Amino acid sequence: MDCHHKLKTKCHLTYITDYHSAPEEKCETTFTKDCHISFKPVPHTEKVKKCRIPYKKKCGSGIVGPEICRRVTETLCETTYKEYALDQDEADCKTVEEIRCEKIPFDILHLPHADKQRPFAEKERCEKWPVQKCQVNKKNVKKIHPDTQCKKVPRKICTPSNCQVFPGPEICNDETRTVIQNVPEEECDLQPQEQCRTESTLVPRLVPKKNCVKVPKDICVSTRKNPKTIIKPVVKNWCYDPNELKKHASD
Repeated sequence: MDCHHKLKTKCHLTYITDYHSAPEEKCETTFTKDCHISFKPVPHTEKVKKCRIPYKKKCGSGIVGPEICRRVTETLCETTYKEYALDQDEADCKTVEEIRCEKIPFDILHLPHADKQRPFAEKERCEKWPVQKCQVNKKNVKKIHPDTQCKKVPRKICTPSNCQVFPGPEICNDETRTVIQNVPEEECDLQPQEQCRTESTLVPRLVPKKNCVKVPKDICVSTRKNPKTIIKPVVKNWCYDPNELKKHASD
């Protein structure tokens, strides 16, 4: 038996995963704050101090001469009180006790000593002393600031000719009045905005590909090596029917 090896190529179709770039639109929603300020009239009461210096007349005995009119100016002042918030430093203090000690020398009389050289020792004496410790803190307080505005008001005064006109003492009174103040008011809203953009993304796909492998194969054939003649007896077996043989003999 004579055998030899042979490689045979066998191929089949397979599919591999491949990625290719494809455009894809991606969108996202963002919110933008949209605000506007409007002024709203709000009534409130405020305390006002009004002061004026009126003119007085001083006449002699009896009315003498015709009446004389003149124009004078009175000073009229209004004081309003403005309130505002202020951060100021305030001291927060507290009293604590501290222990203070000092060393006091004293003679030791029972020990022997030479003249002018007395042995001595020290003992510690402590006392409690009150100490004030402060810490500065920020505090929001409300302050009232007076705002005074004055103006000249013309007036007409008529008096007899024997009278003198002069400024009198200041007269003040407190009033409460309603003032309309425009207070700013902010209104805000969220406006959605959609923003889209195109991005490249990888998309998988199946691609056919030929895959080949080499398969080993054995081929064997029968061969004769060193031939020689061998004598073998041939034995034949004859089979017959005796009756048939007799029949042929008689014929």
